[in-house]
Amino acid sequence: MKNSFSILEILNAICDDNITRLQINQLVVVCQKIAHTYLKYRYKNISKALLAEDVSLTEMSIESIVHLFERDSNGVFIRLKTLIHNWQPQIETEESALYFLNSLVSKSSENYVAQLLRTSDPFFSKILDSVSYKIDKEKYCKKHFLGITYIVQDDREHQPDSLPDADFINSLPAELFSSKKMLEKIFSYIKAQTNKTPAIPINALVMRIKKLNAAELLNDGTVEVEDKFEVNRIVDKALKSTFEKMRVSYLAQHKLNEFEVSGIEKALQSISTDLKDGGVSPGLYKYLFEQFIEISLSDYQKKYQNIFEYLFKIFKKEITDLIKN
Repeated sequence: MKNSFSILEILNAICDDNITRLQINQLVVVCQKIAHTYLKYRYKNISKALLAEDVSLTEMSIESIVHLFERDSNGVFIRLKTLIHNWQPQIETEESALYFLNSLVSKSSENYVAQLLRTSDPFFSKILDSVSYKIDKEKYCKKHFLGITYIVQDDREHQPDSLPDADFINSLPAELFSSKKMLEKIFSYIKAQTNKTPAIPINALVMRIKKLNAAELLNDGTVEVEDKFEVNRIVDKALKSTFEKMRVSYLAQHKLNEFEVSGIEKALQSISTDLKDGGVSPGLYKYLFEQFIEISLSDYQKKYQNIFEYLFKIFKKEITDLIKN
């Protein structure tokens, strides 16, 4: 990425508490472009969970980096300043400054995506927690390379050559995931069958586990949890329970009519389909608009938004409760 200004000078200005508004604007633009590229290419296979009609990739890339520009009471960019000071080796060239910025923004974007998936997909959250438990129990480590969190066999300094990505994880033989020694088998496969660095991208691993069938994998002990669940069964059961609660709380109380209830049920059914496929779109209203194509955004906000968002929360809570039981 070529710039008409010096990133190194901007980072030094932050450390010297002598940053200008123009320099900050320039830095924000560079960081946003890095985040935009990262989100676009790293997570192209789960776009339903990341994109919505009312949430653009540009807006999401800005949201993923905004916390980096946190200021203290004196106006100092305290987070950036601390990260720059702690970075090793010391940032002394324009090339190393750009590498630092790419690493920082990529990691921030990765964390943003993980939180988004946790929020939109209770299964992702559950499996991620369980995989993290397995990592600790089996004495593996987590390490960041180019902003992505990987599972590695030890915490020694690594020199990554060709890192596995989501496409690689999705191409692995399914039988590798059906063993209690899943991580060990994946590492062995990477070292014996490929020229890749032995590292497993954790978010991609979680998505593959869910896709293959969480019930078989978790019940088999691949991920160390006592709970037994299966995605389709739980989603369908949670959906049915949500429908019942809606009819009791809204139809029976004459807050919604039969036509409205039927449309909301179809919208929640669409949400459940997306949830099984990868994640729910951040723009919830689009699901309802598919059923009520003649209503305006203002009508939705006045009459349906609170009800629909509440029912979605009920739906997610039902799923979470079923996973735990």
